[in-house]
Amino acid sequence: MTPALSCYSTALVEYLGGAAAGRMASAVHLWVRTDDPDGALAFSHNDRIDGGALVHDHRPDWPSAREALAGVLAGEGQVIVSGNAFHLPWSPHHGVRVVPHWFLLRAHDAEGWLVADPFHALTPGGEQLPYAGVLDDDSLRRALTPVGHLEAAVRNRDVHALGEPVDTGPADAYRWLRRSTAPPVGPPREWPGTWLRDPREVFGYLRERLTADGDLLERHVDDLWAASRHQLHRLGTRPDPDLADAWTQLPKALRFAVDSARRGRPRSGVVERALDTLARLTTGPEVSRARS
Repeated sequence: MTPALSCYSTALVEYLGGAAAGRMASAVHLWVRTDDPDGALAFSHNDRIDGGALVHDHRPDWPSAREALAGVLAGEGQVIVSGNAFHLPWSPHHGVRVVPHWFLLRAHDAEGWLVADPFHALTPGGEQLPYAGVLDDDSLRRALTPVGHLEAAVRNRDVHALGEPVDTGPADAYRWLRRSTAPPVGPPREWPGTWLRDPREVFGYLRERLTADGDLLERHVDDLWAASRHQLHRLGTRPDPDLADAWTQLPKALRFAVDSARRGRPRSGVVERALDTLARLTTGPEVSRARS
């Protein structure tokens, strides 16, 4: 069974197969960038588990994208594509929200493109169930409609989907991931900006920023929802019950605070308590791992 992660991580684990779910559990963390030029936050939820093999590719128009996708599919057997949830009939965001959404192409023949989307989640917009089916060329073209300009929080989510910042290509192009043909050379490149990695420092920073800025909280509820799912996957099937409950309650508390603020009744104390609980339950080994 595909683990309950974000749409990005779900597609990645499904694509890599084998022990990828276990590698993801071992790779999970929560890091936050504190100095994004646009004033938004950026999050990293995990170390890369693809060995750095995957890179983004793109084409400016559908005919060239279709040809390239068919070639990658023929050579690799499957492709992670970056779809547009506004145009995905199986998404709760269909017709409502333009946002990137990863899913897989598994085959292509005269009948169309075999699509697999194992992502399953209950979102504020409704439930998304796993989807498998065949799309004809025109349906796939719509599903991959370029997302265009993205607000900073969503763009950061897309850029860090593999765990580290990467070039995702122009947002007004058709986009997908492929295996790089060139081995990585040289030392790992420096991450741009200033990042907090120690869990307690992360929780303290988020407490300060999200309780003081309701708009920032609303923009990043989805990021903390994704953090909750990753952390629960990390904890496994026999987790510490208090820590598992704290991560389960975090996105609920943040969503309640956002909804209350919209009604003119801010509830910053709810945010404080949720993050303080996680900081209190964070263990020494987790802090040591972050510092190493």
